[in-house]
Amino acid sequence: MKEFTKDELVEMIVELEETLVCLEERLCETKKVVEGRKEQVLKVLQAGPITVGGIATRLGISARNVSSQLTYLRKDGYDIGTTSTGKKILL
Repeated sequence: MKEFTKDELVEMIVELEETLVCLEERLCETKKVVEGRKEQVLKVLQAGPITVGGIATRLGISARNVSSQLTYLRKDGYDIGTTSTGKKILL
C-alpha cells in the first residue's frame, strides 16, 4: 500500500472538497428542475383547453387530485375557467 505525504493528502482533501461543492451545486440545480404537481397542472393548462380527466390521464394522477391542484392554483391567483364543453382553460 502506498503511503502519502502530508502535502499529497492535503491536495486530495482539497480536490474532494471541490468535488463535493460541485455535486451539491448540481443537486440544487436538479431540485429546481423538478416540478411540483401544481406546476405540472399549470403547464398542461397553458397548452390549451382540457378536461379534468384529460389532465389526470396526462399526469398519471386522479381527477380528484387534479381538482385539488386547480383549487390551489386559483388560490395562487390563476384565473381558471370552464368552457361550454366542460374543459378547463387558463384565462
